[in-house]
Amino acid sequence: MNVNNNTAQPWYRYPLVWMMIVIPFSAVVMGVIMIWLAITTDDGLVADDYYKQGMAINRDLQRDTQALEKGIGAALEINESEGLVRVNLALNKGGLEDYPDTLQLKLQYATHDHNDIQLVLNHGQNNQYIGIINQPLIQGKWYLELSDGGWRLNGHMNAGKQIKLLLEP
Repeated sequence: MNVNNNTAQPWYRYPLVWMMIVIPFSAVVMGVIMIWLAITTDDGLVADDYYKQGMAINRDLQRDTQALEKGIGAALEINESEGLVRVNLALNKGGLEDYPDTLQLKLQYATHDHNDIQLVLNHGQNNQYIGIINQPLIQGKWYLELSDGGWRLNGHMNAGKQIKLLLEP
């Protein structure tokens, strides 16, 4: 005697059904995660006002030309000791009539802009300018910009305990 035992199983017992449910569901979950990441993370490499920044480059180049025409140069010394960073600057004023009262020094960290430092250097005796940074410099590459509105000097350095470098237009 041949007994045919074909009892139907419920749908959730078949693996093929689960595969057909899990694949589209995982695509929906990953899509939601990607949308959430796109909304919440910062893409800091693209500036919102990139056109204005591009146009400002021409003004910056004019400041470099102004420093070159006037023969302005500077010798910068950064000494990191006693927990303070002391900046000494000897300015060659070139064609300037007199030494400015203050100078702006921007130290821009190469990779993270939240580490950038802006410093006001006060005029001391003769051609000396002094400023103090209240935080240690992070090891790595730094870009420097010394300016007084009408002119600008540039340079770059690798942070260390004591640094001496020349800034030129």
